Amino acid sequence: MKNYPYLINLLISIFSVDVGLEESEEIAALDRVLSDDSQRKEIENELRHLFQDEVISWSELLENDEYVVYPADDEDDAKMFVVESLWNRVFPDKSAP
Repeated sequence: MKNYPYLINLLISIFSVDVGLEESEEIAALDRVLSDDSQRKEIENELRHLFQDEVISWSELLENDEYVVYPADDEDDAKMFVVESLWNRVFPDKSAP
């Protein structure tokens, strides 16, 4: 898997089940991060690359030895979680690729 440090940091620090935030708290935390222009640009860039990554394991991105965000049923389910939790919030006016 390619390196996506900003996205992985978001997954660990906001969306991980170990953090235990409610959805409204996740949204507020993500909004705070995205309000910083430099972080937002990095996150946008990584998200664009992530959705072009032909070898990404969406399931592994969300559940691995380091953290658990969402135990997806399959790759499509995992990708949909990323679309709903990240893409749609970072790019509210753009459809996910």
